[in-house]
Amino acid sequence: MKINRIMMALCLCLSLVGAKAQESHWSVNIYNYQYDMTAYLALTADGEAVTDYGNYEVAAFCGEECRGVATVQTAGGTSYCYLRIRSNQASGETITFKVYVKDTGREVDVDGTTMTFNSNTVQGMPSSPVVLNFMPYMPGDADGDGEITINDVIMAIDASLGNPSTSFIAPAADLDGDGEITINDVILMIDLTLQ
Repeated sequence: MKINRIMMALCLCLSLVGAKAQESHWSVNIYNYQYDMTAYLALTADGEAVTDYGNYEVAAFCGEECRGVATVQTAGGTSYCYLRIRSNQASGETITFKVYVKDTGREVDVDGTTMTFNSNTVQGMPSSPVVLNFMPYMPGDADGDGEITINDVIMAIDASLGNPSTSFIAPAADLDGDGEITINDVILMIDLTLQ
């Protein structure tokens, strides 16, 4: 009887642990690598600090190979990404980063931020993390469906006439970067649909 209770409690604990585990977009088998380093990261989306990390996942890459997936941690009310990066070389590999935007299902490259892998080192700290800036949308994709189509052009035309739809992503349509949706943005968007 006592053994049955212990077994039931153990099964319940294991099921709760499994229920809390989040499925990751990327994966890495840590046992395939000999060395690791640590990075503390913060995200900015189009220059704005990300405060809710629930919609994003961050991973490190060497070429197209995933070398680590970050976990979100919070200290003193501030969230950051804790990332262990793996390698089979003690040093020298170039590490790049990608962000997975969960609500749109898009993988976004982080441009301009790379690290050189050095075993047993730390990049950034929770109090001063390395900042990764990414564009949460694709330039020209005004409806956020992952493609640049005639629908995006129509939405930009409507917005330029003062009638933006509720699903319109203005920064994605502002292709000339002047802060307004104008005929110039529409022309640039049409060029993108023809590529």
